[in-house]
Amino acid sequence: MKLDEIKGLGSKRIQCLKENGIASVDDLLTVFPYDYVDLINLSPPSACVDKGNVAVLGTVIKAPKIKYLRKGLFLATVVFKDESGEEFECGWFNRKYLKNTLPFGKRSYVYGKVERFGKKLSLNNPTLITATENMPPIFPLYRPIKGIPSSVFIKAIDAVLDNVNINSYLDDSIKETYGLMELNKAFRYVHRPPDRKLLDKAKSSITIENLSCNIALYSILKRHGNKSHVYKNNFDKLNEFTDSLPFKLSGDQSKAIKEILEDLNSPKKMNRLLQGDVGCGKTVVALTAMLYTAMSGLQSALMCPTEILAKQHFNNACKLFEPYGISPTFLSSSISSAARREILSAIKSGEAKVVIGTHAIIQDDVNFNNLSLIITDEQQRFGVKQRGILENKAQNADYLVMTATPIPRTLALALYGDLDESQIHTLPKQKAATYTRFVPQKKVNDMLKYVLDKARAGEQTYIVCPRIDDEELISVKNLYEKLYNSALKPYIGMLHGQMSDEEKTNVMSDFSFGKICVLITTSIIEVGIDVPNATSIIIFNAERYGLSQLHQMRGRVGRGTTDSYCFLLSDVNDSDKAKERIDYFISCNDGFALAEYDFKLRGAGDFLGTRQHGDSFFSSIDRSDIDKAKTISAKLYESEKFKTQILSNTHGGQILFIENLTLN
Repeated sequence: MKLDEIKGLGSKRIQCLKENGIASVDDLLTVFPYDYVDLINLSPPSACVDKGNVAVLGTVIKAPKIKYLRKGLFLATVVFKDESGEEFECGWFNRKYLKNTLPFGKRSYVYGKVERFGKKLSLNNPTLITATENMPPIFPLYRPIKGIPSSVFIKAIDAVLDNVNINSYLDDSIKETYGLMELNKAFRYVHRPPDRKLLDKAKSSITIENLSCNIALYSILKRHGNKSHVYKNNFDKLNEFTDSLPFKLSGDQSKAIKEILEDLNSPKKMNRLLQGDVGCGKTVVALTAMLYTAMSGLQSALMCPTEILAKQHFNNACKLFEPYGISPTFLSSSISSAARREILSAIKSGEAKVVIGTHAIIQDDVNFNNLSLIITDEQQRFGVKQRGILENKAQNADYLVMTATPIPRTLALALYGDLDESQIHTLPKQKAATYTRFVPQKKVNDMLKYVLDKARAGEQTYIVCPRIDDEELISVKNLYEKLYNSALKPYIGMLHGQMSDEEKTNVMSDFSFGKICVLITTSIIEVGIDVPNATSIIIFNAERYGLSQLHQMRGRVGRGTTDSYCFLLSDVNDSDKAKERIDYFISCNDGFALAEYDFKLRGAGDFLGTRQHGDSFFSSIDRSDIDKAKTISAKLYESEKFKTQILSNTHGGQILFIENLTLN
């Protein structure tokens, strides 16, 4: 089944889906709801004050009123009456078509936080759910996609559920032993839950099967073996390189380099995980290993999740390797056809000793000559199969996994139990301090004045928004449009995932060289962006991010010699659980401690690269799920059927079993 076979999805809407990372039926089915609304156990609004997000059913009794607050911003308010006769008000910012979608006398559910102001009950920017005759008991909420009406998206999910069959990699006996739901049923219940109990079991079943397949595949790909390549003992040149660096290596960096060199000179292939906090200097450790490999006449490859990060590593390598006559090679999807042919020829002949790029380096037409060292940066952002494809381009190559997202010990042991580990805890002595502050979202104008003052003083700022384009939340495009008509116009630039690789590279280049002082962006900048002159980062709706992701974004500042600031803007109040998380984040600057804390509260979603599949879906992963997955993965590892199935499948997705999909 293809997307264009689904009723309601024309070419324009399919393009909208693709711009949001949904390119196939597989992708569509794994866009899980970010929240669920209980439409059965309803209470009057007065009984729901300060109880978090709740659903209230009411009838519109007064036509919407539009209040213009300032240019580009208006508030639409509507008065409802619930079944008990209580009146309450709902307000939405910039909802252009509210008069058409909420005619007088129409019943609707609103989902949000009920607040009391004097005698008035109100909900600010609630989710609106139109009441129909056959409302489900639990209503799924999906993140809005511009150009795709929510009703069309829901019907598309229904069409997929009705027309495909998801085949499990697990035998029925394993599922029965561990109480796992059959996958077709589990996916249906996750998208269309009949009750909370079955929803929880469905989420747990999908989670455990996904994790067990990942762990088993890691084990298959990471088999130890003897290597055929031999490194030369160029330690004098390597010491000359580290001594010539413009900074002194920390003790942890030196220890990590020593451990990696020992592995490289061992007859057994290296399988090592290099973990380090934001800004600790992992990159120079990796580049040292690549230089050592090139000095031995062997090839190394570094694969990065984004072109921005790959280009940054490439530029650093060019500067550091130039005195040694080694010219790194860069490869990404934005390279022209003519240049690509030359690069592929140099890689195949072995002339290109150091190859740095995106997933473009795992394409079928990329053939290495003597690939001996493979490094993946921010590895959790790649599908397991993508890493496997790169490893299969070499015979028993040494393998280094890098991550700046510290992984909780429990999860690390499950996923990387047979990898040796190097950790960098110490930060460079010359690193500036970064201070974190909480700011109520209502003070946004004060923050923008601060940004303008910093820009005029020549300092740079990141402004992170949770959405690319959204009418209800502060989004990249809307904020850029607003600031384009303000005193900040000469200083601003915009960066988000829907831009082409060339556009993103150009924007980051302008920001790096100071042509842009204020970068309005999504969390795309969380990994590896290094602009020493950036001294402030403002994160809107901070409660929507995991602590490890917030820590990554905080790490974009404080990279120079000037003390820096991270401002977390949010509407949460002291009674919200999210405020407790934010307070802990403000008090802690240790990425490893934050990872453990976030894992206990939110589960493993942030560490498995699954945030895009539904913010809260994988938060159900707990230690008992991991233990079950480890046991099941051991059985899969011994299964020749699984090895044959999984290794013959070339799809690079995170949800491995969704590849095993057939039409009914």
